[in-house]
Amino acid sequence: MEPVSFQIRGSTIKISRCREVYFPSDDTMLLADCIVPCGKCLEIGCGSGLASIMIAKMGFSILSSDINPEAIKCTERNASSNGVKIKTVCCDLFSGIDGPFDTVIFNPPYLPGETYEEKVQGSEMWYGGEDGLQTTRKFLSELGKHLSRDGKCYIILSSLTDIDSLQREFKQYAFQRLAEKKIFMETIYAYSLSPS
Repeated sequence: MEPVSFQIRGSTIKISRCREVYFPSDDTMLLADCIVPCGKCLEIGCGSGLASIMIAKMGFSILSSDINPEAIKCTERNASSNGVKIKTVCCDLFSGIDGPFDTVIFNPPYLPGETYEEKVQGSEMWYGGEDGLQTTRKFLSELGKHLSRDGKCYIILSSLTDIDSLQREFKQYAFQRLAEKKIFMETIYAYSLSPS
């Protein structure tokens, strides 16, 4: 299958589809459009690698991680076909990653659902627990140890979840809404978080 070309930040990035790996969608593009990379960069949940490749093309060094080994292989192949080098690691969130980083990117699984959906093959790409925030909470509870004092985190959140309660729970971060896009029955938001 031919790779798909994405126009982003004035450059063309070609991404090949890989089985069992999240392919760039509206949430990926919304997030990528908002990222202002700085210093040492990290992408958690790199999927097919579009955001990481974009940052590498901008001249920044980035570490790309994913819990899915197929996503790591996919990101490496896509990086190579786009002429950039990216360091990769297969791990769950921050396990095995040494920081701090100045830019951290995460497009988490954010769709709420029933507990049985966690057992569906590939659900780690979209299932965020019963309230949609299970993975995001775990990520935010570990972020502080890996984000530099002046660093920024870029993340996608959904109107199907209780974003206000998330902000109250993680008061150590200043949440700034950067962009939004309405899709079907939900609105997705790109946020930046910085230590408050």
